[in-house]
Amino acid sequence: MELGKPRDQATGIVKSSKRTGLIYGLLLAAVVVVLGIAVTGITWWLRSGLQEQILQREGNSLYAVTIMQRALEGERLADIGLDHEDEQLAMLALQTSRLQGVIDVQVFDSAGEPLPDSIALVRITPPTRLEWDLLRAHKSIVSFGANASMEKMYGIDRNRGAPIPLLEITVPLHRMEETALEGAAHFVIDGKPLAGEFKKLDHRLIQQAGIVWLLASLTVVAGAGWMLARLSRTHAALEARTQDLIRANHELSLAAKTSALGAITAHLVHGLRNPIAGLESYIEEHRNLPTSATSGAWTEATATAGRIKAMINEVVNLMQEEQSGVRYELTGQEVLGVVVDRLAQFAATQKVQLESKSHGEGALTNHQAGLVAAILSNLAQNACEASPADTGKVSLTMKLIDDKGMEFVVADNGQGLPDEARRRLFSPGLSAKSGGAGIGLAISRQLAVHLGGNLELVTTGPAGTSFRLYVPNTSR
Repeated sequence: MELGKPRDQATGIVKSSKRTGLIYGLLLAAVVVVLGIAVTGITWWLRSGLQEQILQREGNSLYAVTIMQRALEGERLADIGLDHEDEQLAMLALQTSRLQGVIDVQVFDSAGEPLPDSIALVRITPPTRLEWDLLRAHKSIVSFGANASMEKMYGIDRNRGAPIPLLEITVPLHRMEETALEGAAHFVIDGKPLAGEFKKLDHRLIQQAGIVWLLASLTVVAGAGWMLARLSRTHAALEARTQDLIRANHELSLAAKTSALGAITAHLVHGLRNPIAGLESYIEEHRNLPTSATSGAWTEATATAGRIKAMINEVVNLMQEEQSGVRYELTGQEVLGVVVDRLAQFAATQKVQLESKSHGEGALTNHQAGLVAAILSNLAQNACEASPADTGKVSLTMKLIDDKGMEFVVADNGQGLPDEARRRLFSPGLSAKSGGAGIGLAISRQLAVHLGGNLELVTTGPAGTSFRLYVPNTSR
């Protein structure tokens, strides 16, 4: 029978659960980071698109204003004698340059040549071939420099020229009713208002992106928290199950080791009953001989034989009662009295004071009482042997626990159990006493399990040792 396999499997499951929890936590952190990167990327894409729309809006607005200005000024300029196309375009550029924020204007004719230098403050590079294609399609060309410099336009020294945002727009020039391109005007405009608009746009986008990321992260974390809570409960259940398996494994191991002891004990009880009776008769016949030197030894031998006989008779009576089905009840106090009477002579021999105390009555069946008395007798005998002579004291106490059962405690004032005995306290074959067989506590523990209760070590040390036996109430 592979008793260790359930424990190994359960332990493996618990370790796997811990690894799964760690991996899940790392995945959660990775998901939150990926969400942040995704939101940042989408925000940047939206920002670029919105800025492009705003720039295109500026270009379309200036283009519309220029065409309207061309229509309004056309006839007036012809009336005052400026009917040449280049002159009209130059005057149109000058009129348009009065718009708020316009810093400079450069006009190009349909051939791409700039008009006379006197019209513009500086010379601006003509549009490229690709840009002319866009202009012929009546589309404006817009560019924005957030950190442009006046040096670009006026040649001012960089150390003295403060960088300013500049908006440059090139619009096509033509009559309102016609599509033929007459030329193009390149406007240089103060970009501070547009830079402020972009800054507000960035703030709104950052706030909205932060809110989206926070909500998404909270949703993910909430879902993950729910999953982790379930995982934690599963992990706790697995740990509890593991402990149950460990205890069950230990009980199975102990039962496997002590089950054979029960059969051997029954065989020995039946085999020893007659020899003990003969030994007792022999001692009785020779104890009254006039050998004063050995009379004390004969008395002790008589007491020992009587105690062995009483123990054997008790076991036999238990077996007979179990087989016959006889049922009756004993109180906890009566059980303590049986144990004290059974060990009174042994305690006197060990020069140890033996006392009992009960809190309440309670009731045990004869089957329970017999097993409880056997357990307490073994514990009390061990306690008497561990207590110092003359000053030794062994106490047996009983109390009820909310009608659920009884609690028996056996305590002594000895020097405590050795470390090795504590580690393997209920394992068969280990005894702290010289010549001990090491099966008394193992059998007592197994009897407690048989009763549905538990036997455990409460305290041990220089002040003494105490054991607790719990027996559930099954008599009602």
